[in-house]
Amino acid sequence: MSIPLLRGDCLKLKVVKKDKNFLEMFLEGEEHSFPNLLRETLLEDDDVEFASYVIEHPEIGSPKLIVRTKSKTPESAIKSALKKIEKRASDFEALLKKK
Repeated sequence: MSIPLLRGDCLKLKVVKKDKNFLEMFLEGEEHSFPNLLRETLLEDDDVEFASYVIEHPEIGSPKLIVRTKSKTPESAIKSALKKIEKRASDFEALLKKK
């Protein structure tokens, strides 16, 4: 699975473990910035019980995102977090255009 990004390339996702309320996946090609932003935004959701990421090897590892939810699916929580990130980025861009 891959997700188009702003810079023209795609973020590749590799699911390691998937359950009703649990998801573990690699974010191939990423480092710390995006996974950290996603984790922080996921933790703002009251339905997210746990969200973290780990990079097992600093030079060759991809971040592994781990999400556990209470009732909704982790995929749903991630989609909501991505929409929130996108909204914040748009708001920030609008503020920059005003200056």
